[in-house]
Amino acid sequence: MTRFKFITAALLVTLLSIPSAVFALKKGEPFPALSGTTLAGESFNFNSIKGQPILLKVGTTWCPTCSQQSKEINDLHGFLVENKIKFVEVFIQESPKTVIKMFSKNGHHSPDVIIMDKGKIASKLNIYLIPRIILIDRDFNIYRDGDPLPSAALKQELQKMLTGE
Repeated sequence: MTRFKFITAALLVTLLSIPSAVFALKKGEPFPALSGTTLAGESFNFNSIKGQPILLKVGTTWCPTCSQQSKEINDLHGFLVENKIKFVEVFIQESPKTVIKMFSKNGHHSPDVIIMDKGKIASKLNIYLIPRIILIDRDFNIYRDGDPLPSAALKQELQKMLTGE
């Protein structure tokens, strides 16, 4: 193994062994001012949905864990609609064509907003491991930032956020 490959492999193993909490935004801190481009090519500013609870998922189409998290979120579609929780999904380094294909193939409910990110949002949110689930309360503060959750646990976290626990 060349020295470069060894160093690269060691760095990857190190990054993968670090819990995502190390990179997480802290509970209670304001969500950063971010904007991006939607799947339809329109500008989107997170401030436009300020005042509403937000479920933010950051991931890719090729990541199996991201795909599983999408299924878990899809199971909560009725709960999200009923509680007026905005579901925003950010795709990192993906083409619109790939994202459209994924949604048409999987049959999931589309998020309220789909953002195509070339890395700017991922950088500001310290995204190094995917998927990341970030819950943002009505006051536009971080309620939770971390690893994926099964639908029951995610619903429980959302309910706690809605009641201010």
